[in-house]
Amino acid sequence: MNDILSDIMKRSSFLPAQLVPVLLLSGISAYAQIDNHDAPIVVGHYLLNVSSVEAHKKFWVDTLGGTATKFGNMDAIRFPGIYLFLRQQKPTGPTRGTTIDHIGMAAPDVPKLTEKVVAAGYGLTVGREPGPGQTASPPTAGNYGKFSYLIGPDGVKVEVVTNDAKDAPPIMFHHAHFVNTKFVEMQQWYMKAFNATLRPGQTDYFIGADLPGVGYMLNFFSWLPAEPVMGTAGRAIEHVGFEVRNLPAFIDQLKSKGIELKQPLHRVPELNNISAATLTDPWGTVIELTEGLRK
Repeated sequence: MNDILSDIMKRSSFLPAQLVPVLLLSGISAYAQIDNHDAPIVVGHYLLNVSSVEAHKKFWVDTLGGTATKFGNMDAIRFPGIYLFLRQQKPTGPTRGTTIDHIGMAAPDVPKLTEKVVAAGYGLTVGREPGPGQTASPPTAGNYGKFSYLIGPDGVKVEVVTNDAKDAPPIMFHHAHFVNTKFVEMQQWYMKAFNATLRPGQTDYFIGADLPGVGYMLNFFSWLPAEPVMGTAGRAIEHVGFEVRNLPAFIDQLKSKGIELKQPLHRVPELNNISAATLTDPWGTVIELTEGLRK
């Protein structure tokens, strides 16, 4: 058993669930991401399989405040820090039950934004999916706090945490969030693959990793429900994308670590001919590596 896993298993007391939002808020200043031109690796995009591009624009643009745009021939939503690419293809299921639990956003007034989301007819959910025999209820009107979990079209789950930074934008990207019964092993794989470092503050169900030059970014929760967690191919969030500087050299690094690609380095005509490659983590999370989104 590795040192990190041993440390977690041996601890006799753990941080209570209500402290997790505090942990999520602690890195609020470190999420420039796709706008960060200095970091060697950033989370740059998500690819969403959508039943209706227009329905997603209503959610991401009209309700949450993103900007509808095109990147090459691809419909996209632009938030500070991230692109969401919309592929017209009915998903095989929601994000729930896949290794990508949600997309993490940040806004200065979460209760106000939550009220807007509910008024527009969208649902709320909870952060950590309950285990067998347990129940969890999302907050009701008048009880919205400093973080909310939203359900958009096709069952895409979004977390919004409070951005209390001075002159914070109305909304922006904050973090990538994964779930797994083997959440510690998953975190270690991402540290190995993306040269990330362990973030202090892990609990018996939560652990994080920081990307070089970025800081707070990758979160991993334990998966409690009885049903198995699934990979992302075909689901509402098809893949997470990492934008990499000097992609050919990074691919060589991956190979030296024993991590093989599913699709080799190639050009993507529909995305302005940027460079890309694809891999899948050991739990079925599809990952696209790109170079060219930050130009």
